[in-house]
Amino acid sequence: MNEMAEDLNYDCNYNMFLAKIMLPSLNNTDDRQKAVRWMKKLATCNRSIKEMKLRNDFMYYLVVNIQQGELQPPFTEPPPASPLPDIVHLLHGGVMEPNLDEWRDGGQMGPMLYDRSPDGGAFLAAQPVPRCGAFCYLAVVARDPKKN
Repeated sequence: MNEMAEDLNYDCNYNMFLAKIMLPSLNNTDDRQKAVRWMKKLATCNRSIKEMKLRNDFMYYLVVNIQQGELQPPFTEPPPASPLPDIVHLLHGGVMEPNLDEWRDGGQMGPMLYDRSPDGGAFLAAQPVPRCGAFCYLAVVARDPKKN
């Protein structure tokens, strides 16, 4: 559990860094102040793993909003004084992105790469994923054209 908390804090700190760097891209001074209030609120949300995951979801969407140059709900309002609410109902459209962990655990929808891979993505799933940066895999396979 301690390692998971470290990973969640690392992700939050990274997104906090990105948000601080991109803050000047918000043209509206009121939006900048709201974003700073949200960052301060999110920095205090670390009492449990569940709360830290929720905090990171909020942080991610705050960074996306700042990057776009305009705050969208729920960031158009000051952060709540109470614990963070479930983010799904607060986001525009009420839907979050698909959970990649569900894909790996045999969920209904999976990455196309896994579907088209001869081993069902087993090789790729076993590869280490970096905490920062990118993971790239290139495969060249020669097949006998007469067999197709």
